[in-house]
Amino acid sequence: MKNKLLAAVIISCSLVTFFPIGATADIGPKDQLTVYVENPPTEDYYLDLLTQHSSPYDNYQDGERESLDQEMIALLYSYKSEGWTPALVEGTGVPMWGSLTGKEDGNRMVHKFGYVGVPDTYRIIIVTKGGKISVSETYTRKALQSSITFDYRTGRAEVPSILLLYSLQFAWTFALTLLVEGVLLYLFGFSLKENLRVFFLTNLLTQLALTLTVGATLIRSGTFAAHLFQFPAEIIILVFEVLVYKKFLAGQSAKCKIAYGIVANLLSWLGGFLLLNRLYLFLVRLY
Repeated sequence: MKNKLLAAVIISCSLVTFFPIGATADIGPKDQLTVYVENPPTEDYYLDLLTQHSSPYDNYQDGERESLDQEMIALLYSYKSEGWTPALVEGTGVPMWGSLTGKEDGNRMVHKFGYVGVPDTYRIIIVTKGGKISVSETYTRKALQSSITFDYRTGRAEVPSILLLYSLQFAWTFALTLLVEGVLLYLFGFSLKENLRVFFLTNLLTQLALTLTVGATLIRSGTFAAHLFQFPAEIIILVFEVLVYKKFLAGQSAKCKIAYGIVANLLSWLGGFLLLNRLYLFLVRLY
């Protein structure tokens, strides 16, 4: 048993060494929406997000608002009578930052809007120097940091699949769990062949549960909220897996089965905790 615990300590130290936790002054990532404009206007234009939950707030520093084209700003208010106002220009009651003019990225333009004032439900509005107005359908952000591609020529927009995001999150955590707990299964003297079905199905079930709880929190609210939610979720899973392994694992004593369940869960929990920030950054790049 001492050798098994020593192996667990070595794996833990390896995880800490290779996957350190980064710290930032501003806790957790904040709301962000990136708008990619395909076939953008050939003339000067402004792009903003329309929201139905506006509240006057100055998102500009001294002199910035006055330097904007006031005629184009007025066009951004074209849908005010229908209850839609420009989020960046008008404000949403809390801070946000953004880019009305965007930046070139090959043949497309990129506009980024961020911080707590970014609306959850929005429409994209583009107004040109020549007075043309283009508005998208209504969309709702399903992730804390996400993107949308708007084709100015056709007026259509596309949002990456949220299902793909959840699938990748599940695949990441499931693979890590199988690796860590599979190595420990061997170190604790269990036959992988005899226990493969119990081992695989148990982890499949618990990782699906984690994806629907901690994983969903990570995607919707970011790393800070996911870390807070991770503790109670992992405690429940630890108890569940210990009970399952005690009853169904073959080849060792009850005490050994319990010890394996506890150590395996604590180590996979540690790995998940240390990798959570990296996982989030990976998912953000895809969405």
